[in-house]
Amino acid sequence: MLAGFIVLMIACMFQGSFGLGMKNYRPFSWEAFWVIFSIIGILIIPIVWTWIEVPGFYQYIAATPPWILAIAAACGFLWGVSAIWYGKGIDCIGMSLTVGINTGVGCSLGSLIPLFILGNMPSSHSLAWLLVGMAVMILGVGIITRAGILKDKESRQDASRIRNPKFVSGLVMALASGFGTAAMNIGYTYASRASSLAVEDGINPVSASLIAYVIVFASGGFVSNLGYALWMLNKNNTFSDFSRRGSSFAWFKALLTGGIWFAALGLYAKSTALLGDLGPVIGWIAFLSGALIISNAWGLKTGEWQGYERPKRVMLLGNAVLVLSVVIVGYANGLS
Repeated sequence: MLAGFIVLMIACMFQGSFGLGMKNYRPFSWEAFWVIFSIIGILIIPIVWTWIEVPGFYQYIAATPPWILAIAAACGFLWGVSAIWYGKGIDCIGMSLTVGINTGVGCSLGSLIPLFILGNMPSSHSLAWLLVGMAVMILGVGIITRAGILKDKESRQDASRIRNPKFVSGLVMALASGFGTAAMNIGYTYASRASSLAVEDGINPVSASLIAYVIVFASGGFVSNLGYALWMLNKNNTFSDFSRRGSSFAWFKALLTGGIWFAALGLYAKSTALLGDLGPVIGWIAFLSGALIISNAWGLKTGEWQGYERPKRVMLLGNAVLVLSVVIVGYANGLS
């Protein structure tokens, strides 16, 4: 179980860091960046990584009941739509606030629903502590969201600061993206049936866990992400971005972002296998909470809170509360 938490913490670092690539990718347009991110991070890397660890993994997908694959693909499509909002939310209101709101919705729904899907309820004592940990986590996210609102309020009251006309739309997109984040974990829980078939065939559970993500992402998730990005490229006539002068660094950033993004989820999948039966529930809470702490650290590093001392203090308090929630969830896992 200790190994599971170590892998999970590494996954948190990647998950909390990949958003840096979405902050400045000029001279690419958003849609040019997203096409590369989708092809590399959502399609190619998951398939290649899984093939390396589980050669012939497609046979386990083919043996999975079609209705399970359909639900997982539908969840992947919903996540794909939300991923678009997530990227645009970072563009509008920054990493700290987008990740905070996304985490609050995604963590609560994305962990409770799989708990009932799995049908493997922990002991009443463990469940009570798990719910306490979730409540503390939601409190921490609420405090961080409050920090963002205070920051926006201060910028509106000070004429010397640049106002953000996209603040409200960014908040809405960050909130909506949380539902898709929850859908991703729900889809992964269903798709884990294919991973279970691989385990029954003698495949290492840690490697087999990757198969579920191929189902979720390479189907509905890839279709929604790439489809929208191509539509935007055609609408804005920005196909020339790929060969624009100075675009080599944008290419590198898009490729690196896609790699880091799936590295986070691939390692999270492995951690769920190491954490035991409730890995998709407890691991999901710790994964998103830990990633939020990392993303806020990057937000401080890149100057998102510079000049906003009171909002920054509130944000740091929220992070402290999140650390407490992860400790409580870890304790609950030890009791299960």
